[in-house]
Amino acid sequence: MPILAMQGVTHLYNEGMPSESKAIDNINLDIEEGELVGVIGHTGSGKSTLKPNSGKVIVDGVDIWSDKKATREARFKVGLCFQYPEYQLFEETVYKDISFGPKNMNLSNEEIAKRVVSAAAYVGLKRELLEKSPFDLSGGEKRRAAIAGVIAMQPKVLILDEPTAGLDPIGRDTILDMIKNYREKTGSTVLLVSHSMEDVAKIATKVAVMNNARLEMYGTVDEVYSHAERLREIGLNIPQISKVFEILKKNGHDFGSVYTVDRAVEVLTR
Repeated sequence: MPILAMQGVTHLYNEGMPSESKAIDNINLDIEEGELVGVIGHTGSGKSTLKPNSGKVIVDGVDIWSDKKATREARFKVGLCFQYPEYQLFEETVYKDISFGPKNMNLSNEEIAKRVVSAAAYVGLKRELLEKSPFDLSGGEKRRAAIAGVIAMQPKVLILDEPTAGLDPIGRDTILDMIKNYREKTGSTVLLVSHSMEDVAKIATKVAVMNNARLEMYGTVDEVYSHAERLREIGLNIPQISKVFEILKKNGHDFGSVYTVDRAVEVLTR
């Protein structure tokens, strides 16, 4: 049984008005437990839309909109980290910010403390930072603290919307490594919504491609990225390193599928 299933999911913007349009249209998708799924698409493709006007979203075997109890439970099973999550920081200390979600789960103080320390460790925040104001942190540290607040709820499904947006290359790699390590250590299911083909290629096990509100493709990185021409047609592009290897292939040097710099180093060294 998939941990997350979407059955005929449709979402309308401005429903019933002359400007009504479909954000997502009849999406059917099963995501297995433990997958790290990159969700990609051009701006306006529907990659960040979640709540349906029709259809079902099933988490851990339960339709999350079937009743109020199911909806409430889903809020703890699914952790959602919006783009620029650092703007959601508001408490006096980093500790209090990270503990906000667990407190709303009515956990004991001992369990809350355990989760805060564990979540901080996952995102690479030193313990001494927990008693600081979140507004005294660097930009990258704020981003990690905000993500830690979601991780501390120990969701079965973690959804991250453009988690590397606005970060420099070092900050971006830090966040991507953190997401990859978190998934590997916890076995949690992660959905990474991104416009960056490079970021997705680095860490995803599966890729979902959205196009004009529909699910265009779903498969492994190799399966999806091998359709380079189709991806270009729908407004996406393969990673820059892949373009280099396309040129090499045309000139008689076929190294196979290469989508990341690390993979390029590996095949060229070999």
